[in-house]
Amino acid sequence: MAILLATAFVQADLVDANRDSSVAPTADFWLHANGRWNQAHPIPADRAVYNSFAWQDDLIKKDLLAINRDLVSLGRDATGDQRRLADFWRSALGFESGPTELPAGLRAVLARLDQAATPQALLDASADLYAEGTGSFLGVYASQDKKDETKVALHLWQSGLSLPERAFYFSDEPATKRVRAAFPAHVARMLGFLGYDAARAQRAGAAVLAFETKLAEVSLPMVKLRDPDAHYHPMGWAELDALTPGLRWEAATRRAGAPAVARVIVGQPDFLKALARILAETPADDVRDYLRFQAISGYASVLNATTAAAAFEFDGVVLTGARQQRSLEERALKFQDGALGDLLGKEYVARRFTPAQRERFRLVCENVRAAFAARIRRLEWMDAETQAWALRKLAAIKLRVGYPDKFRGYEGVEIRADGLAQNLVNVSKWSRARAFARVGGAPEREEWGMRPYTVNAYYSPMNNEIVMPAAILAVPTYDGGLLDDAVLYGFIACTIGHELTHGFDDSGRRFGPTGRLEQGWSPPTEKGFRDRCDRIVAQYDREEPLPGIRVNGKLTLGENIADLGGVEIALDAFRTTEAFRSGRLIAGQTPLQRFFLAHAFAFAGNIRPETLRNRLLSDTHSPMPQRINVVLRNVDAFHEAFATKPGDAMWLDPKERVKIW
Repeated sequence: MAILLATAFVQADLVDANRDSSVAPTADFWLHANGRWNQAHPIPADRAVYNSFAWQDDLIKKDLLAINRDLVSLGRDATGDQRRLADFWRSALGFESGPTELPAGLRAVLARLDQAATPQALLDASADLYAEGTGSFLGVYASQDKKDETKVALHLWQSGLSLPERAFYFSDEPATKRVRAAFPAHVARMLGFLGYDAARAQRAGAAVLAFETKLAEVSLPMVKLRDPDAHYHPMGWAELDALTPGLRWEAATRRAGAPAVARVIVGQPDFLKALARILAETPADDVRDYLRFQAISGYASVLNATTAAAAFEFDGVVLTGARQQRSLEERALKFQDGALGDLLGKEYVARRFTPAQRERFRLVCENVRAAFAARIRRLEWMDAETQAWALRKLAAIKLRVGYPDKFRGYEGVEIRADGLAQNLVNVSKWSRARAFARVGGAPEREEWGMRPYTVNAYYSPMNNEIVMPAAILAVPTYDGGLLDDAVLYGFIACTIGHELTHGFDDSGRRFGPTGRLEQGWSPPTEKGFRDRCDRIVAQYDREEPLPGIRVNGKLTLGENIADLGGVEIALDAFRTTEAFRSGRLIAGQTPLQRFFLAHAFAFAGNIRPETLRNRLLSDTHSPMPQRINVVLRNVDAFHEAFATKPGDAMWLDPKERVKIW
């Protein structure tokens, strides 16, 4: 089915069929390239966004649904992993008729919660809840040590907020204030499922908002979390305890499941210091209400139909603007992805992504890497010593293409055909125990942070690798052989270049070839880079996607650098192809024009204003139109391809165009 759909799209010409010729490419290139597609794909009632990624994801979901149906039909003929997937699928499709109560382990912790009256007891209670899969103000986890990438260390990070970003607790912007105003009623409704009467729940709703507002006051905004050097503070337990009078952190982290260690890496010491004060000053009843809310809200969407609908009323309707819940099967896929995604990914790859496809895209990745290396050698703002460092790092980047060579096995995880919430608790416990077991030892570098069927990609600075899952490579045609090179490079090579550039953005450049946090740049190079970054920040700060809310150029800087670098690098790689050199027209378009039209299609789509508002406040990515129009104004080849001139909205004077990579 997917291949037939893909062939139909290619015959209709993907990029030409989506163009809106009534909009000049020199006026609004994003709308010119995608206008017809946007009109043909309005946002469904159960979505907050519908874009080209969602369209691709829908193609993938047809395969994933078919896989699950096949596995269920196998019955006793299924292998052990296939039975796990099938049993999980049955539990996900049947959860709506389940009980309201939480899994037994969480209920046991909540039953003891009234005994917690001191700050230490409340911290210990949060640790007990964490061990059962509930988040709160205890942000403990295991990850690579940024300054010794060969080891896994224990970390503490600011945590505890329910709303998307700290700005939601303070902003005077009207729609954000409406979210904040709706939050206490949501808390009250959730606590009603734990037996609170109406009056008690109402009081608790106000108390939880007040408590989280105190946490928000001492939490750093996302833009200040982008500097990895500023959030690396190794401490012994005695030093940390002295910083936070009344709290003993080693005992709490051990209760949460962490191993015994001599030191912990603290991300934001001031947050933990303030947390000790907040827990001492806040009535214990209020903190207990907060912890109960965290427990029920973390699992409401998987308990039964009533709790799931109540959770959606806030998480879906209020926060994102969606009108109705996704279908049960779509939600089941989401739960399965989060729990057993590697098992599903292994089945998907076996059916949908061949070694030949993997090799073709690996060669495209190498072509893009070679183009990036050539650009580094030509950079006038980077001195020779820094260039040598950058080239070593680029050469060391691991290109992970299609699917991992090692899938997680989920050994020892109990999966039942009923009890979705308990299945999720079991997987959560297994994952945390597995991560904590690595503390003090070497990190696991072969497993991926995405599934092969995920329509996305990423760069990992500490592994110094890019990961390009099969889905983002094989879609939109589901067969890379059907793409002409202009579309292949505009649609896919730009993503490869984007991820490679993340290794050299404002944050990724702080990590060296082996993934260690280090300073590899000379001061003059550093200054040249920052001067260019400041100009990029200024360009995006001028963008106002919603009245009164502008793009945050500093928050989105890393992604904006990667967007700009990705296009320039992919364009250089495309110039090496026969398709570019031939100049052959397809659908009346030059190879260069098709390259840019294909790139713009990666950001086609529509978004609800509620979700756009949330993203402007909390997302490191700029909105879709800005990811095309602002970027391409800086690209000389775009102006060449579409003959822009002064006075055009897409025109930018050559002296104002920013060149980084």
